[in-house]
Amino acid sequence: MTLIELLVAFLVLLMLVGALVSFTTRSLETWTLGEARKGMYDRAQGVLDAISSDLRNTYIESRIYAEGSTAGLPPVFAGDLDKNKTPRIRFVRAGNPGTMGSPPPPAVETVAPTLYGPAWEVAYVMDPDPREAVLYRGVRGFDRKKSGSLLRPLEYASRDDALFKSSFRAVETGILYVGYRYWTQFTTTWDETAPLSKTKGGSSQRSGPETRWDSTRRDDRQFVFYRRANDVANPDFVYPEIVEVTVTVESAPPDHHGVKLAEAVDERATLLRLSHTKGIPDGPGMVKVEGEWIEYREKSFNDLSGLKR
Repeated sequence: MTLIELLVAFLVLLMLVGALVSFTTRSLETWTLGEARKGMYDRAQGVLDAISSDLRNTYIESRIYAEGSTAGLPPVFAGDLDKNKTPRIRFVRAGNPGTMGSPPPPAVETVAPTLYGPAWEVAYVMDPDPREAVLYRGVRGFDRKKSGSLLRPLEYASRDDALFKSSFRAVETGILYVGYRYWTQFTTTWDETAPLSKTKGGSSQRSGPETRWDSTRRDDRQFVFYRRANDVANPDFVYPEIVEVTVTVESAPPDHHGVKLAEAVDERATLLRLSHTKGIPDGPGMVKVEGEWIEYREKSFNDLSGLKR
């Protein structure tokens, strides 16, 4: 063989090897992306399964129990926002102690027991630190006390609070957002652009869902069914017909954050310059920078543009 023939053969071999490496690299990237997406859906499904299981066992009452002249804490079903403007939910459910992951309720209850066995206070809250993408589930026996209850979120507003340490456990990490919407007796669509209005039967008016809930109708003034006067003899508690749960999880494993800001961002910024945008979906989409959700319309190699703050 001549030197020219050897060079041509070597060049052809290099081209074949380059094509093979490129194909293998793309295959590995596709496989890695698929595994990451599968893990993302698995984490989201685990959160949805936990919340839906608790919601399906919600304990409902239509009266207020009292011991002497002191009214006990009713089984509140409530959904509102925490100090970080993050949705949270808390309610009472029935359940077997062996499946609740918590010590059994106190042996002596302050008022009449429930009709369906032990009852439990359940609360789902995001980490009090907005920089931590962790969802917590709190479980505690329901004994109608006025204090030390998961139904009163001020008592566990910090991870250092005794009630938080004793009752809450992390459900999943890498959870960016968990939202709740409630179907009322007047709701006709899940479209939030349609305002919730007290429509009459047979009306064709569109009425959206409620984003807050207070079954007692006496604590949350922003709740659509809030009432100024409360009748102890007929409290008329209200509960949602359907609860829609939305879970947003990180697209990458929670211990790996590959995308970082390349430039500082202030409140007037209309462009996010990043180290790269690999793995970020094409717009429109949402990204979270520290505690702020930002909507973007377009994605390029290093930028997210068309921001809506």
